[in-house]
Amino acid sequence: MTFRDRWLPILLAGTFIVCMCAVVAATGCDEILFPETCAILCGTWMQPRQAWNVDRPRMMLLMSSGAIVGVLLNLYVPLPIWWRAIMGYAFAAVIMCSLGADMTPMLSAVILPVLLGTTSWIYPLAVIALVGLIEVGQMLLEKYGLREPIDYHVFRRTPRQMLVSWTGRLGVFALLSAPAYFTGNPFFAVPPLLVAYTELTRPDMTLRLRPFRGWATLALAGCIGQLGRCAVQLGGVPLPLAVAACFVGLVFAWDSLHVWMPPAGAAMLLAFLVPFAGPFTYAIEVAVGAAIWVAAATLLFPGIRPPRLEAFLRHEGAREGDASAEAE
Repeated sequence: MTFRDRWLPILLAGTFIVCMCAVVAATGCDEILFPETCAILCGTWMQPRQAWNVDRPRMMLLMSSGAIVGVLLNLYVPLPIWWRAIMGYAFAAVIMCSLGADMTPMLSAVILPVLLGTTSWIYPLAVIALVGLIEVGQMLLEKYGLREPIDYHVFRRTPRQMLVSWTGRLGVFALLSAPAYFTGNPFFAVPPLLVAYTELTRPDMTLRLRPFRGWATLALAGCIGQLGRCAVQLGGVPLPLAVAACFVGLVFAWDSLHVWMPPAGAAMLLAFLVPFAGPFTYAIEVAVGAAIWVAAATLLFPGIRPPRLEAFLRHEGAREGDASAEAE
């Protein structure tokens, strides 16, 4: 499907995000602003095929349990952020493996409240409500032929394969996140970057073959979000209006780079939630952090073999050629 074929789901996704921000502005309750909403909308509404191998019941279970555990870690685990983040990452890995599903935004659901120190139960309730509404919308889009039905297959992996795969991811995450968390610079390891890192460690992730585009998408999303936050913080622009403008900019960035990367949506929206540390801090740290996490995922984990690489590049070239012909 071309961009023109997807305009209605994109418009509906943008409307959903703006409505969420309008509720936040009206109530003053920041816990309702869940950045991963933009990522999930990208993967479940805006893309023709769902970005993750998960069905709707499992998606709800994973996202809700992640949000609940994130709050519980803050309430009952008196350890530094780094340790709680590791525990949250490990919990998400165990649950996804146990259910045989891939829903990497769960990592953000559990680690985000840890970084922000959230202890309010409004947060998991908001996550449950938002994910539920997204799933209802996805069913309606499928009913009217605006996206393909979910094609979920339970992952079949041996315990040894799962242990090796997730132990490596967790070890690299623990090593690279320690300087950011212990020095009080968490923007270098914000949840959307961790989700992107985890997705890029998958051997069959074709974006591994074009890491610069992955980095550029995340960096641009951080810059777009930072500009919107400055408009709110320094210019007095209403939050829903600023988010609407940023969403339009993000869509153009996604389409221009041909990389509809869900974590970039969360990186853009997160700029409106984290403490405002200046007009450039968030954008710079996200750009630098994205370079570190993308490099770690693509260099430290095995990927697609050269024959498949050549086939992929030929396919991409043909696809882009067809798209150009349609545009003419």
